[in-house]
Amino acid sequence: MSSMGGRGRGFRRVACLAALVPAVAAAHDTWLEQRPAPAGNVELALTSGELFPTAQTSVAASSLIDSGCVSTSGRRVLLRAGKTGPSALTLHAAPLSGDPVAACWVQTDSFDVELTARLVPIYLREIAAPESVRQAWAAYQQQGLPWLERYTKHARISLSGQPGGPPPPSASLSASPSPSPAMALDIEIEAVGRLRAGDTLRFRVLRDGQPLAGQAVELRGDMSPLGLWRQTDSEGRASVPVPFAGRWVLRATDLRPVPDRPGHWESRFVTHAFSVEAAARPAGVAERTLTAALGTHTRIGARTGPDVSYGNRQPKSPSMPKARSANHSSATPTMSTEPPISTAWR
Repeated sequence: MSSMGGRGRGFRRVACLAALVPAVAAAHDTWLEQRPAPAGNVELALTSGELFPTAQTSVAASSLIDSGCVSTSGRRVLLRAGKTGPSALTLHAAPLSGDPVAACWVQTDSFDVELTARLVPIYLREIAAPESVRQAWAAYQQQGLPWLERYTKHARISLSGQPGGPPPPSASLSASPSPSPAMALDIEIEAVGRLRAGDTLRFRVLRDGQPLAGQAVELRGDMSPLGLWRQTDSEGRASVPVPFAGRWVLRATDLRPVPDRPGHWESRFVTHAFSVEAAARPAGVAERTLTAALGTHTRIGARTGPDVSYGNRQPKSPSMPKARSANHSSATPTMSTEPPISTAWR
């Protein structure tokens, strides 16, 4: 557990201000960004936004229940909160000399939120929710039940030229002086070494340390207007080509109904940020790589072809390979701040 707070605080609950909802940006993804820092140190920004990489809202340090970094040797490094700005919370780490940081992570407290029935279908498309979730919501609507959700944010970033870095400190990392369990929802990048444009990214999604099968995951980059969706296999694994150099993020949301509590939902949001280096490739190779990944013969940015989606539309099977999305929509305005405009469970 980091020094930034504990589970004893309980859930943050504030009154739902319906009149303010239209003015609040739909920012439900939360991610870590690396910033310039003195030699040997690490500075990160924790931010939320409607569409990566645009930072829109900050995250309160008091909302973090776990945070930290791990060095290339597997040693735990303290991650400290710094200044809170309008769009990001600054975090600092100072690893030992000669043992640079490979990865950092944060996990927030849980928050309660109530969505209007009008926004729920858009939200489900944004996260590529499975059919079982849609059917459960349809049944709740027939009973006249509201959407009451409790959600938690998880964010990871890979540094030091190690795309995956070591896994989070756990019992398997005996070198870590302060072992702690993995995040409640995590995406581990399995490739070792530097990623270059055109390489295939392999990753695994874990829930409570166990592989999460059938989970939809989207890859988004700062140089591409399109996102690539993949679905994890029975071992929680999936892969996707990364066509361009630059900053990228894997994002996923595990959403499920709460047993024996009709109308109530639990969700866990996760992102894993990383960078990809340029590769000496002939002109047009990156575009062809992305086109092949998308499963269409149209040029990048064309608004025609199979599996294309723009604006608020999604592919018919957004969690399947070759599916893609152009951007998020304003489905989750109440998740735009940490803590959000929310209401307690009833």
